[in-house]
Amino acid sequence: MLELRRATLADSDAVYALICELKQAEFNRQAFNVGFAANLDDRNLCYQLALLNGAVVGMISLHMQFHLHHVNWVGEIQELVVMPAARGHGVGSKLLAWAEEQARIAGAELTELSTSAKRLDAHRFYQREGYQNTHFRFTKPVESLSEPDVNP
Repeated sequence: MLELRRATLADSDAVYALICELKQAEFNRQAFNVGFAANLDDRNLCYQLALLNGAVVGMISLHMQFHLHHVNWVGEIQELVVMPAARGHGVGSKLLAWAEEQARIAGAELTELSTSAKRLDAHRFYQREGYQNTHFRFTKPVESLSEPDVNP
């Protein structure tokens, strides 16, 4: 049985594992824990977990923000990840539908997301879900003067 629920601080290990799966990398756990805890306190950001038979198998993050260039609210999906063993069971679709409904309830104009240019399977999934590639996203690393501060 597939169910959704809001993530809490007690879900830190599961969320860390999901983010590592998404990025195919491991991260500084202390910095992750500090950032996760801070984000849980942000009223415009929500982490929703997907559980299959009681086990956490997926997550979506939805950040609601008022965009001046839309003169409206936009729901940005910052992360969406489903563990490989749970893919193909509708987990990603259910998480997306949840985020879209939350954005609709909040009066948002649209939901948007970014994905790596290399994630071709993800591109096909998002297109099947009705998303269109309407923008280019440009990034540039910021040169650090020192180690990142995990206590902002």
